[in-house]
Amino acid sequence: MTPTDAQLWAAGLAFVLPPVMAFVIQPRWGGPLKGIFALLIAAGDGIGTAYVNHEFEGRSIVTCMLTAVVVIGVAYHTLWRPSGIAPAIEAATSTGGSTGAGTPPRAV
Repeated sequence: MTPTDAQLWAAGLAFVLPPVMAFVIQPRWGGPLKGIFALLIAAGDGIGTAYVNHEFEGRSIVTCMLTAVVVIGVAYHTLWRPSGIAPAIEAATSTGGSTGAGTPPRAV
């Protein structure tokens, strides 16, 4: 199966979303809250890319959202968290209770 333009855009956007999400996510948030926030962002990514690419129909929207969920999770756990970039952004933008820029927060 060949991915559609909307799915490719959803995946590309999802890859760069973890550091952007780190501006909002706080180190003191628990894993479930971080997960729910990531799912909401992935849903927005999928809906938005399907709409912009004129593929705004049931199956296409769901496929774009699921693509975004997978790519956000994989990108965060394989690149953004191990590199320390996302945890450093979370710590730097924390409103209190920071874990420090070099110390990653609890795993999601």
